[in-house]
Amino acid sequence: MNFVTSLYEKHMLRKISKYPIPEHMSLVLSETDLLQTGGFKKFSDYISWCTQLGIKITSIYIDVLDTEDKLKSQMIEKLRVKITDSLSRKPKNIGYEIFGENGELYSKREGKDFHAYVSVGFGGRKEVTKAVRSILQNVKEGITEPSDIHEIDIESRLTVKHEPDLFIRSGGKHLSDFLIWQSIYSEYYFTDVNWHSIRKIDIIRIIRDFQKRQRRFGK
Repeated sequence: MNFVTSLYEKHMLRKISKYPIPEHMSLVLSETDLLQTGGFKKFSDYISWCTQLGIKITSIYIDVLDTEDKLKSQMIEKLRVKITDSLSRKPKNIGYEIFGENGELYSKREGKDFHAYVSVGFGGRKEVTKAVRSILQNVKEGITEPSDIHEIDIESRLTVKHEPDLFIRSGGKHLSDFLIWQSIYSEYYFTDVNWHSIRKIDIIRIIRDFQKRQRRFGK
């Protein structure tokens, strides 16, 4: 980082420190973002930036290319191993949960200061469908009456229980269906900066943009 960039970053840090920081920030990536040279290093940097900037939760969706089942399974396994390795090297105060394509929990660690949810190919439609199936099973078994089903019954069965304040898509691409239930009132930010070029200052700028918005929460 050169001198001018360092000064600008300090200036922006002072600005965002005066206003509320998003507690939960979500990010959508593709498998190629991570698998290209430096992709996992950037992933590790992003987690560090979040903790440095005061963000408490991040949820990250890895969009896996729809291909042959065997190749897709191999790709998901490769991503899972590398993501687990990256997060396990972080300080113990950083917790995480890593989920697979069908919502199965791969690995988990508790952390008191920060938590990362990482979903490898497990999108929002699958998440909501899984929750609904669980409710229908309770109805079938006579545990729940259809008239007693409420929103909270779905929410309690979702993989990610927290609603993101800010949703980021790098590279200027469209959003996936990740967290379609939880993100209904989230603020969205599309950046043309691709994953390999993104810097801490870019995340700071995104946070500053978020702080300038007037959130209406559907009103």
